[in-house]
Amino acid sequence: METQTGKESALHEPTTARGETSLFMGVTVDFLLSRLDKTNPKMLFRFLIVGLAACAAFGPGQVQGQNPRVQIPFELHDKSLKLTEWAKQPMLLNPVALSFDYQGRLFVVETARRGTVDIDIRAHKEWVIDDLSNQNIPQLRKMFRSKMAPELSEQNKSWLQDRNQDGSHDWRDLMAVKERIHLLQDTDDDGKADVAKVFAEGFNQEINGVMAGVLPYRGDVFATIYPDVWKLNDTDHDGYADKQEVFIHGFGVHAAFDGHDLHGLTIGPDGKLYFSVGDNGFSVRTREGNLLHHPNTGGVLRCNWDGSSLEVFATGLRNVQELAFDEFGNLFSVDNDGDIREERERFVYITEGSDSGWRLNWQFKKGGWPSQTQTPDYCPWIDEKLWLPHWKGQAVYITPPMSEFSVGPGGFKYNPGTALNDRYKGTFFLCEFPVQKVTAFKTEPQGAYFKMVDEHIFLFGMMASAINFGPDGSLYVANWDGKWQPNELGSIWVVDDPAIRRSEKRKQVAELLRSNYGGHPDVFLVDLLAHEDQRIRLEAQFELARRDKFAELLKVAANPNAKRLARVHALWGLGQLETDSQRNKRLARRLPFTDSDFEIRAQAAKLAGTKKVKSCAAKLADLLHDENARVQFHAAMALGQAGDSSTVPSSQLDCVARTQ
Repeated sequence: METQTGKESALHEPTTARGETSLFMGVTVDFLLSRLDKTNPKMLFRFLIVGLAACAAFGPGQVQGQNPRVQIPFELHDKSLKLTEWAKQPMLLNPVALSFDYQGRLFVVETARRGTVDIDIRAHKEWVIDDLSNQNIPQLRKMFRSKMAPELSEQNKSWLQDRNQDGSHDWRDLMAVKERIHLLQDTDDDGKADVAKVFAEGFNQEINGVMAGVLPYRGDVFATIYPDVWKLNDTDHDGYADKQEVFIHGFGVHAAFDGHDLHGLTIGPDGKLYFSVGDNGFSVRTREGNLLHHPNTGGVLRCNWDGSSLEVFATGLRNVQELAFDEFGNLFSVDNDGDIREERERFVYITEGSDSGWRLNWQFKKGGWPSQTQTPDYCPWIDEKLWLPHWKGQAVYITPPMSEFSVGPGGFKYNPGTALNDRYKGTFFLCEFPVQKVTAFKTEPQGAYFKMVDEHIFLFGMMASAINFGPDGSLYVANWDGKWQPNELGSIWVVDDPAIRRSEKRKQVAELLRSNYGGHPDVFLVDLLAHEDQRIRLEAQFELARRDKFAELLKVAANPNAKRLARVHALWGLGQLETDSQRNKRLARRLPFTDSDFEIRAQAAKLAGTKKVKSCAAKLADLLHDENARVQFHAAMALGQAGDSSTVPSSQLDCVARTQ
């Protein structure tokens, strides 16, 4: 749970006050103990103190409350690493998201709207039916202006502050609080930020939520706040975004729970922009005129960098904060629980076209809400056990989570390959804000799915709201510094291994990230497809795709002696290219469907589906019998894109059905 959702998993709807609080505290402490190394008595004691404080702060029905900070020293699990402060207030306040460009400039999203003017339906239960009826942004705006009309000023003044001081407590007061993006730099390379500028400020229409995501890329800065994805640009290079445009509009059609925001801006392995949306839903008209209408669920979307080809990648998610791809293009996140008794957050594998099962209206079928909605106390999410990891008899239309995991998930990132040290290669990092820790873990294949391994507390004691890796290979952590609501505090800390922080390899990585890929020769870019750093491999792939180097990419992909990751990126690069009948014929002949490496077979199948190469349908059908479940999965998915009933024998379809 990122900063803006500090109350997220904690704000359980009350049924009975004291009994519900006691139950929640017991369940939470049991869960915390299950995640802790009990051989460390000192850590155990400190963790329990934080856990109990979190339980107290999470008391039932608290939407706008503050909790006192539990001040404890920060502690790193790995003693070879060092934690140092990089920046602090007043250089930044209330950080919720952060992201570096390849030049080493850090963009930090700051919130003031959270807990002040971002409407939460839990504080206005009598609005819930009207709110659920909203299907688009105009309807939401109409509801806000009706419920907070100037003529209702006297009625609303007990909760709606006259922030614009016009003497009326109305919807216009929601426009008096602005969001901000700060730009921070360490210009003298001494390990401390010495420059801080306001890069962009505003985003304060009455229907704006909390700004919750930022991503600088290719000279633009993308930012997310309901109802929009923004595209910002500093055209005169003075550190301020003088060009600001709405990139995509139509997210957050319900007030619902605040903190279920628009976030997760991520560069995908297919060269597209990915982002996540909470279950406030969306109704978006694409540039091509298509309506993407999912008003009652959250999900993941993707598009080209000019906003074209916007599409829904996955649905049925409640509120995944940030997205992370591993080196093989698998997309993971941690989804917030439904604030319902005994349910927990979930570690999720997000596949194209998947439905994880959540619907917003199910939020209001438990925990005292049926008395407001006049509906039966029956919630499919809980009563049909959709939220649990796979079990025999579970509904087959959903993609279940891999495991129950986390207390309040937030910032989430994957080591690009050259960051920190060898101990943390292949590692995910997750902020668990309420219990003041950052968790680290890895994944291993388990059939066509994955399991979590090597889970441990990476950093303890910090109310970390966001994390990201810099081009220097360090891990940067945003510290909210103590309270749920904006508190005019905030800092950025850096974690790294001092033995290698200024190594030659790190310098070379930073230099390559800063370089102009358009100026590199083809042969050099091909070599970079095998680089140790994921960011460099992707940039080389994207540039080769931009140059339309079909032959060069296919040569690497089909070469059994090439490095595994080079071949994977070559296959992804081929997926970015325009195709024609001649290219499809070459793909059908040369794609490595029978390679000795199961990952290459899986990626080849995935590419055939992405490019809809129908002449590969028979080969894909054969892969349904592959010895590796991951290959079977991608072959089945590809057949749905490239095959048809005339090319796939019924016996093969029966095989897919049996696998399901």
